[in-house]
Amino acid sequence: MTGQQESAHAVGSIELNKSNGIATVSIANPRKRNALTQSMCIGIADAMSALDRDPEVVVIALKGSGSDFSAGAALQDLEQVLFSASANEGTVDYLSRADEAIGTVRKPTIAVVEGICMGGGWQIASACDMVLASSNARIAITPSKLGILYPRAGVERLVRRVGADRAKYLLFTANEVTPELAERWGLVTELIPASAFAETVEARLGTVAKRSQFSIVNIKKLIDQPAGPDRERTWNAAWQEFQGHDDLAVGRAAFKSGYRPEFLWRVSD
Repeated sequence: MTGQQESAHAVGSIELNKSNGIATVSIANPRKRNALTQSMCIGIADAMSALDRDPEVVVIALKGSGSDFSAGAALQDLEQVLFSASANEGTVDYLSRADEAIGTVRKPTIAVVEGICMGGGWQIASACDMVLASSNARIAITPSKLGILYPRAGVERLVRRVGADRAKYLLFTANEVTPELAERWGLVTELIPASAFAETVEARLGTVAKRSQFSIVNIKKLIDQPAGPDRERTWNAAWQEFQGHDDLAVGRAAFKSGYRPEFLWRVSD
């Protein structure tokens, strides 16, 4: 799955690889530090939708190609990325459409962050369920450097993650924060030494892929769903289903016998 050239300024693609139940979606625009063009945002959304329906995939990783995650929206194509003209909708924010597509995936999604992760790059990473970051990560929320209004989805998630005062600090100053501070504030989930990053990420992805997807998918749904009657109904339905579910039987039998369980349940349409 690849993006197409949008203008004379920016070319990029979204690359897809699948192995052992793990799908890796790679942001590839290395000459621009993996900056996101309109077609790349569309490519991320399309990839997430397709992988959510793919019965062979249980975990989705989102990463940058090469040594960086993403520098955010491609500046030369900013209008096409953040406020592209649309006859029906006025303008379209394709970055936030990619964000929304990541957030609606039922399966676990994990951002794998090395090098530059700035501006809209952090927004896309933080849309995933977890952000695994290398100790060489460079993180900043940079719209005020460029006169950009950060998309609403990114602002609201930033406030939820770090609190209003820290969100204002990050947005007002556009200062880069150390990886250690990023972890402490909640901008990333786990900080991993660069020397052990590849093997640790592989282990984390493998662990999630081996766990009960029935448990993971239902817990993710419950965590992400706003409080209210629908959340109560979702919880009650899941609680009733789990009591007689095959994954519970598999897990209990494996625990009693001392072997690793092989859970077979998968998301279905």
